[in-house]
Amino acid sequence: MNWQQPIVWLADVMRPHNSEIALAMVATLLVIFGDHINRGLKYLVRKQPTWLRVIAFIGLCSVGYGALSIWLTPILSSFLQNQSAVAYVVAVMGSFLVLGILAERFQKS
Repeated sequence: MNWQQPIVWLADVMRPHNSEIALAMVATLLVIFGDHINRGLKYLVRKQPTWLRVIAFIGLCSVGYGALSIWLTPILSSFLQNQSAVAYVVAVMGSFLVLGILAERFQKS
């Protein structure tokens, strides 16, 4: 038995869910870094009138994050889909491991 066979099998099981995997990665990144993005917007519009700050925040949350999700998910999905079976499994598992570590670190800060 080749050592790659279980990895190839796992990649074959995971690939049909590639779009959902990519969306989960993008959404997790937005959750982890959303506070920093919001703070950046707050800094940019801090001297503007209240109504404009509210509109900017609503726009960022409703349109900005949605647009980022819609734009980044197919790019990431395509990148993952073009990987070999071993690289695909390593990339997906490694990415979720890194995302978990980032989420844990950002939660503590």
